[in-house]
Amino acid sequence: MLFGFDLGHLLYFPIENSEARKNFLVGGLVILASFIIPLIPYLIAIGYVMRIMRQVINGEMPRMLPWDDWEGMLKDGLKLFGVRFVYSLPLLLVLLPAMLSFLVTPFLAAAFEDESIFFLSFLVFPIFMVCLLPLSLAFAFIIPAPEAHVAATQEFSAGFRIGEWWPIFRKNIAGFLVAFLVIYGVSMVVSIGFQIIFMTIILACLLPFILPALAFYLLLVQHTLFAQAYRDGRERLAVTPHANG
Repeated sequence: MLFGFDLGHLLYFPIENSEARKNFLVGGLVILASFIIPLIPYLIAIGYVMRIMRQVINGEMPRMLPWDDWEGMLKDGLKLFGVRFVYSLPLLLVLLPAMLSFLVTPFLAAAFEDESIFFLSFLVFPIFMVCLLPLSLAFAFIIPAPEAHVAATQEFSAGFRIGEWWPIFRKNIAGFLVAFLVIYGVSMVVSIGFQIIFMTIILACLLPFILPALAFYLLLVQHTLFAQAYRDGRERLAVTPHANG
């Protein structure tokens, strides 16, 4: 156990038995479909993940569930996706104009026949991205709390009731940080494995099938870890109800 996490089970449950592996395979195929059909399969996949999150938040050990009620999973997926999108809007509003100006700069340099504009953009844009990095990391660290609150309440609006989920997050900041670091570590391992696969000719041919499976696995592990951190924070808040002011 690490900060309340049973890492062995959390990392292994998607493939722990034949039934789990069957449902995991379906999830991989859904992610594969999202490479062809825009958005809808991905929303269904994160709707499925939201149901796994609710298991953990309700005190159960995570287990793979049958793929039923596809319409319900789509609605749940829309809730999680919508919360993340709304919270990411400030970042997008800053990032998109900067990226657009970076792409347009070469054409401006050619139009005005001034190469200094081109080189200036190559100097300014990396500095801008470095300055934006702390804000991006803060967003990635905090956003799982409102997402988990949506999973717990099954209400889209719950993600924006900051007075409800912030005390839970604050009570277990260490747990959320550990979850964040574990996910980063798992992502690095998966990335290394992906590079090894890419360099192997035979396995590289299977990339269209391996990549969706890896993406679905990371999706499951990521949200399950944060659901555990949310549950621990909520339990700590319940023990000290007067400390949330």
